[in-house]
Amino acid sequence: MKKNFLKTAIMSLALVFGVNIANAQMGGQMPSPEEMAKYQADQMKQTVNLNDDQYNKVLVVYKESGEEMRKMFEGGGQPDYSKFGEMREKQNKKFQEILTPEQYKKWSDYQEEMRKNMGGFGGGGF
Repeated sequence: MKKNFLKTAIMSLALVFGVNIANAQMGGQMPSPEEMAKYQADQMKQTVNLNDDQYNKVLVVYKESGEEMRKMFEGGGQPDYSKFGEMREKQNKKFQEILTPEQYKKWSDYQEEMRKNMGGFGGGGF
């Protein structure tokens, strides 16, 4: 139970750090869900060499996730952080359907390396 909570908390922070990194790279403005989705899909394309069809599908997944996240933060207050883990799992299942097994492993390894480099809180994706 504690391990799942910790994992969810880390993934939530990874999401925030990912947005902050993109924010800094996009000139200091908070990116729209569409801009963030493009940034994330571009990052994945570069990392695992997506073809055009895969890129378009990944872009849709990131747009859907961004829209879900935007809704979670609407109206201020604290979002239900347990939902981040659920969103991440759903997103990863979709990626497994889009990517080859080799690409998915490479992407997972890349995300793990990013988390290590950022003290456990980074990663491409959210």
